Amino acid sequence: MKAAVLYKPGDIQVQEVEIPEPGAGEVLIRIQACGVCGTDHSLFVGGFPATYPVIIGHEFSGVIAAVGTGVKTLQPSDRVTVDPNRACRRCEYCRMGSEHLCENLSSMGVHINGADAEYCVMPETNVYKIPDNVSFEAAAFCEPLACAIRGIENGHIRAGDTVLVLGAGGMGNLLTQLALQAGAAHVIVSEPIGYRREKALENGATHVIDPTAQDVDTELRKIRRIGADVVYEAAGNLKLQAAAVYYARKGGTIVWFGCSRSDGRIEVNPYYVNDFELKISGSFNNPFATARAVRLLASQKVQVENLISHRFSLQDYLKVFDTFGGPATLKLMVRMD
Repeated sequence: MKAAVLYKPGDIQVQEVEIPEPGAGEVLIRIQACGVCGTDHSLFVGGFPATYPVIIGHEFSGVIAAVGTGVKTLQPSDRVTVDPNRACRRCEYCRMGSEHLCENLSSMGVHINGADAEYCVMPETNVYKIPDNVSFEAAAFCEPLACAIRGIENGHIRAGDTVLVLGAGGMGNLLTQLALQAGAAHVIVSEPIGYRREKALENGATHVIDPTAQDVDTELRKIRRIGADVVYEAAGNLKLQAAAVYYARKGGTIVWFGCSRSDGRIEVNPYYVNDFELKISGSFNNPFATARAVRLLASQKVQVENLISHRFSLQDYLKVFDTFGGPATLKLMVRMD
């Protein structure tokens, strides 16, 4: 089968590799679509560590091609998506119900082979059926949508809140839609790229800000004088992560959602955080949220296909990171067919 193999930062090769065999309790998935995300880009540029060599990619959907012994809930031809993270279920974090913080976590496309390939193997426990009204491309959004669900949970949005989203990439657009679903009265999106601001409005943002031409704090306080109830940094930008703290109202919440470099550092005034009693949270992975993501997509309460700006064949995968992050880009999608 063909696969995009990451050998080291900057070195990805599309090559022939062996089709994996499903073991006991595992299924073989013929992959149809795989999204490209900020983590993939971080892996490519060396901002995020990986176990090399590894087949990259983890946001995907496909069809069951074969099942291993003992598989009971899936069969060949089932349309599926996955939670790409494998927890050990033995460590202290797993046993306290925080499997996403597992000390032995293995993630597809990072530690174990991923989904920018024609086939992959996954445990039955990580695989979720998708209904016929959800396309393969839409289903490839289940993993990022599940991560966004986690971000909304960590923000503790209340009905009537004002939410500020910094960055309107794929994740910023998903957070925007989910914040509205959670009851936010205002969802303000700050994004320097016009194309992405337009998509944020299309996806329900009540206000957009161009930070290259407008002062974010000034525009925010025209809408909510005291600042935002919840601020999401969705770009993984260190300057934005620092600035996010000062956009929140007293007692507000800041969620650092974007994936920044593993060696990144920012400077924040602890007196300000203490005096304003701010709550700063990270948001990692997608614990127990994949089934909810599937249901949201099936209900059509969240739009995702309008976020796809570019499509690539697997054979053309080397072009992905030449395109990633450009001014007219959002979600890049790799198709295996």
